[in-house]
Amino acid sequence: MPFMASGSLCPQHTGRGFHFLEKLNKTTIMNFSFTHHLQKMSPSFSLLLRITMLLFIFFCGTSYGVGQQITVSGRVTAEDGNVIPGASIQVKGTKLGVLSNDEGYYKINTPATAILIITSVGFMNREVNVNRQTTINVSMKPTVSDLEQVVVIGYGTAKKKDVTGATVSVKGETLRELGSPNVYNQLQGRAAGIDIVNNGSSIGTGGEIRIRGNRSLASGASANNAQNGPLVVVDGIPLSGGSINDINPNDISTIDVLKDASATAIYGSRGSGGVIIITTRRGRLGKPVTSYDGYIGMSEAMNTYKLFSGQEYAAFKDAARQGQPNPNNPNPNALTPIEQENLAKGVNTDWQKLLLTTAIRTDHNVSVVGGNETTLYSFGFGVFRETGIIPDQRFDRGSFHIAIDHKMSERLKVGLTTTNTMSWANRINTSALGAATRLSPLYLPYNEDGSINFQPAIQQSNDAQQISPLTSIGNNDKIKARTRRFRTLTNVYGELEIIKGLKLKSSLALDWIQTMNNNYNGPGTVFNTNTTTAGATLSQSNDETWSYTVDNSLTYEKTFAEKHKIQVTALHEVVKNFNQSQQINGQGVPADYIQDYNLQLANSLTADPSGYSNRGLLSYMGRIFYTYNDRYMLTATVRADGASVLAPGNQWFTYPALSAGWNIANEAFMHDVKWINNLKLRAGWGVSSNQTIAPYTTIGSLSSNFYNYGAGTSANINYVSGYLINTLPNPKLTWESTRGYNLGIDFGLFDNRISGAVEYYNVNTRDILLSKELPRSSGANSVLVNQGKTAGHGLEITLSSLNVKSRSGFTWSTDLNFSMAREKIVALQPGLKQDVGNGWYVGQPLTVIYDVKKTGIWQLNEKDQAAKYGAAPGDIKIQDVDGNGTIGAEDRQVIGNFQPNFVFGFNNRFTYKNFDLNIVTFGRIGQTVVVTYLTADGGAAGYPFFMNGRVNQYKVNYWTPDNPTNDFPQPDASRDALQYTSTLSYRDGSFIKVRSINLGYNLPSKITGKIGLSSLRLYLAVQNPFILWAPLVRDGLGIDPEGNGNGNAVGSTAGGTPVVARAITVGMGTPPTRQYMFGVNVKF
Repeated sequence: MPFMASGSLCPQHTGRGFHFLEKLNKTTIMNFSFTHHLQKMSPSFSLLLRITMLLFIFFCGTSYGVGQQITVSGRVTAEDGNVIPGASIQVKGTKLGVLSNDEGYYKINTPATAILIITSVGFMNREVNVNRQTTINVSMKPTVSDLEQVVVIGYGTAKKKDVTGATVSVKGETLRELGSPNVYNQLQGRAAGIDIVNNGSSIGTGGEIRIRGNRSLASGASANNAQNGPLVVVDGIPLSGGSINDINPNDISTIDVLKDASATAIYGSRGSGGVIIITTRRGRLGKPVTSYDGYIGMSEAMNTYKLFSGQEYAAFKDAARQGQPNPNNPNPNALTPIEQENLAKGVNTDWQKLLLTTAIRTDHNVSVVGGNETTLYSFGFGVFRETGIIPDQRFDRGSFHIAIDHKMSERLKVGLTTTNTMSWANRINTSALGAATRLSPLYLPYNEDGSINFQPAIQQSNDAQQISPLTSIGNNDKIKARTRRFRTLTNVYGELEIIKGLKLKSSLALDWIQTMNNNYNGPGTVFNTNTTTAGATLSQSNDETWSYTVDNSLTYEKTFAEKHKIQVTALHEVVKNFNQSQQINGQGVPADYIQDYNLQLANSLTADPSGYSNRGLLSYMGRIFYTYNDRYMLTATVRADGASVLAPGNQWFTYPALSAGWNIANEAFMHDVKWINNLKLRAGWGVSSNQTIAPYTTIGSLSSNFYNYGAGTSANINYVSGYLINTLPNPKLTWESTRGYNLGIDFGLFDNRISGAVEYYNVNTRDILLSKELPRSSGANSVLVNQGKTAGHGLEITLSSLNVKSRSGFTWSTDLNFSMAREKIVALQPGLKQDVGNGWYVGQPLTVIYDVKKTGIWQLNEKDQAAKYGAAPGDIKIQDVDGNGTIGAEDRQVIGNFQPNFVFGFNNRFTYKNFDLNIVTFGRIGQTVVVTYLTADGGAAGYPFFMNGRVNQYKVNYWTPDNPTNDFPQPDASRDALQYTSTLSYRDGSFIKVRSINLGYNLPSKITGKIGLSSLRLYLAVQNPFILWAPLVRDGLGIDPEGNGNGNAVGSTAGGTPVVARAITVGMGTPPTRQYMFGVNVKF
C-alpha cells in the first residue's frame, strides 16, 4: 500500500465508502511504499501491522466522514512565470502538507471546502479556498522584490519602501557565499559605508568596523574602537562587549545597518557610530525543513616573507662592513665560523617553510525550520574547527540556536530566542615566526642524528641564546596558551494585542560572556630560554561580562481612508551592565606537568589589579511613522537617556530626529514613464551619542605610591604606602554628541533590472572627551573635559543590476558599492592647534601620519650637500620643508592617512541551469599602512635596527656604491640604527583583491527525490585566491597589504612622534592564508 509521507496519514473518504490513497505519480515529491518493507518482516509482525493500519484507516475515515475528500493538483509559479520548486502547500488548521516538485507541480488530498496555505522563501504567503476545485494553479508575489521587503529599523520593522533613513540590508545567504566562520570577513565589501579592517591573520581573530568613518578622538586602540565602533544588536539584545564573531554565521538571517543620525537616534547615547542589527533565523509557516550545511577545507599561507637567502645574507653582511666609516676595521658581526662553513656547502635554510604547515578547516551545521498557525520554530546546531598554519594553533566553536514564537490565543503571543556559543582556542597569539625570521639561513635546523639544533646561533654574540623556533612544535607539556569562552544571548518576550492595531510588547534579554585564559611557558623552548623550571612563567585570568535589558513598548498601527498609514511606538527601556576580571601571574614550578593547575606550588605569585564596573541606562523613546498614499513619508523620533556614569544634573540627554521621503515614482505624472519603477528622495537629520565615559570617571581617580616616613639610611628607610590624586573629578562631563544630516535617492529602472541608491551625509561631533594636562602644583596629572570637535562628510553609491537573463537559463547579476568618507579635527582644547603625542592636528583627518618625509637616498654626487645635513651618501634624504639647512621637528608634515580615499565592493553572480558562480571582489584605495618590519622597532627583523647584519631580515633593495638605489639606506656594521628610519615603513596600502570564488551545482530534483532529499547543492570555494593589484605586493615588500594589526607599532626618530593608535600595521605575524573548500547544502 503506497503511503504519502508529506500528505494525509488517513485514507480518503467518499460517498462510495473507503478506499486507499491513489498511487502517487512520478511528479510527487517524497513517496515510498510500505509493501517492500512488509515483505521483509516476519509473518506475524506483518499481520499485526496490517491490522493496526486498517484500524487506523477506519478511525481516520470516520473522523473525516463529515466532509468529502478530493485530490487537488496544480502548479506553483512566480508572477514572471518561472516555476517555484519546494513551495509548501498546507491544509490550513492541519498538519497535512506537500512540497512542489522541481517543475512546480504538486498534488494533495484535502477536504473539499478547506483552505490551502502556500508559502515559499522570498514570496508572499497565499491562502486559497479549495471550494471543491480539483485543479488550482497558484501565482506567487515576491516579497524580496526590494520595496515590499521588510527591514529591521530598531524596536520594530518597516517596509523598505517606507524607510526614510539611511539603511542597508544584507541577507544571510549573501554572507554565506563567503564560507567563513568570521562575520567580519563575510560583511567586508558587502555594503556601502561599512569599512572593516582585520586585526590579524591568526585563526579566530576579528576586525574593527567603522560606519561612515571616525568621529571621536582617542589615545588607545581599544578606547578608539569603543568610541567609533558601531552598536551591535542581536535579536533585540544590545551586545555589551566582545565580538560579533561569537555568533555562528549560519544562524544569521539578515544584517540591517543603520547609518545616519535620523536612523540611529532611536538608540540615543549608543548610536553615533552606527548600528548593526543582526536577526537570526526564525521559524516559518509550513512543514518542517531540515537542512545540513557543511564544508571541509585546507588553508595555506598565501606566501612566505621574502627574507635573504644564504648568499644574499652573506653579501648583506659584507655590505654592512663596507658601510662603516672605516671599512678597514674588522666587522664585529661578520659571519661566524659555522656560517662560513655552511656558506661554502651551499646551505640555505628556509626557517619559515620548516615552521609553517597546511591547516584544516571544517564546519558542520544542522537546522530545522517550520511551524503552523500556532507555533513557529527554528533550531540550529553548529560545530566549527580550524587549525592554524602555525603548528599547534587551533580554534573550536560549538553553537546552538533556538527561536520559538507561539500564539497563546488570538491576541497573546510569546517567544524565546537564544543564541549560544562555546569556543576553545589554543596558542592563537603564540607564534615562533618572529624567531624564524631572525635566524641566519646559514645555520642547519637539525643535528646529524636528526634532533633539533637547539641553539643554532650559539657562536653569534648577539643571538647566542636564541633557541630554535622548531622547539615550538608540540611540546605541550612546556607550552600552554588556552582560551575558553562562553556566550549566551537570550531573549524572551510577550506580545498582547490590546485592541486591533494596538500591541503591548515586553521583553527581557540577557547577554553573558565568560572568558578564561590559561598560560604556561616552560624552560627550554623558543618562548623561554631559561634552563630550569624555576624560570617557568604561568598565568590565569578570568573575565566575566553580563548585561540585561528590559523593554516595554506600545505600538499602534492603522490605515485611515486607505491612504493614510500611521505607526506610533512608545518605549521604556532599562539596561544594566556588569564586568569583573581577575588575573594572577606566577613564576617557577617544581615540574612542567604542573603548569598552572596548582598555583600554590609556584615559587612566586603576583596578582594584577582586578577590575570591576557596573553601569545603567534608563531610556524613554517615541517614534511616529506616517505615510500618505505610498507617496509621502515622514518619520519623527525622540529619545531620552539617563546614564548612571554621569553626575547628577548631567545624567539626561535628549536625542531628536526627523526624516522624510518622497516616492516620486508613485506620482500621477510618472505613470507613463514606464522605464522608471522606483524613484524616491530621502532627507533626514538627527542627534546621537557614544558612551565614551567609563564608570566612575566623573568622580576622578586615585593611584597608590610609596613615600618615606621617618629617618634612616637607604637600607632601612621606612616606606609607607599611600594614595594620591591621579585624575581630578569633573561632574560636568557629558556625552559626546553627533549631529548630522543625510540626503539620499533610491532608484529602480527598466523593470528594476538596474536599482540602487546614492547617499550624501554630513556629521559634526562636539563635546569630545579630552584629557587636559594640569600643572604639578594642582596635585593631579590631568582632568577629563568635553572640548574637542570633529566634522565629516561622505558619499555612498550602491548599484545592483541584472545584466543578462537569457531563455537558455543563463543569468549574470552584479552588486557594486562605493564609499568615500572625509573627516577632520575642528577643535582641540582652546588655543591648542595640535597634540603631537596623540597625533591630533586641527584641520587634518583623525588618522594622519605626521612625520618628516623621505625623498630618497643621498647619492655619491650629493656628498657635499648631504654633509650640510650631517649625512653621507647612502643615508636617508629628508625634505627640508622650511629650507633652513637643518632637519628638525619643524620639517614634519602630513605624509599619509590610515583612512582610505574610498572603499568598494564588486560582486558578480552567474547562473546557468543548475550551476552558479559567485565572485566577490573588495578594494581599499588611497590608504597608508605601517610596515613594521621595515622600520627601527618593527619587531622580528626591522631593517634599520638590524642593519649591521647580525640577524637575517626582509629582503630589500639597499644602497651600495654599485647599487645607487633610492629605496633603502646603506647597511652599516658600526651602528644599530639611522635617523629617520620610521619613514621607511610608510607604504601605500591600496589594494584590489578577489575575496572569494564559489562554484556550485544543484542536483536536479529527479535525482534528489529518489534519495529522499528536497535539494542538494555541492560547491567548491576559494578564499583569498589572488590579489589583483597592490603596490606593496608589486614592490616585493609584503604578502598582503590589508593589515594584520593596530596600535603604536612604530616611533619616529624625528622628534619622537608616535604613530597614532588607529594605525593599520603590516607586520611579521601569522601570514595571510588562502583557503580551499568543498561544501554541501542539503535540505530534507
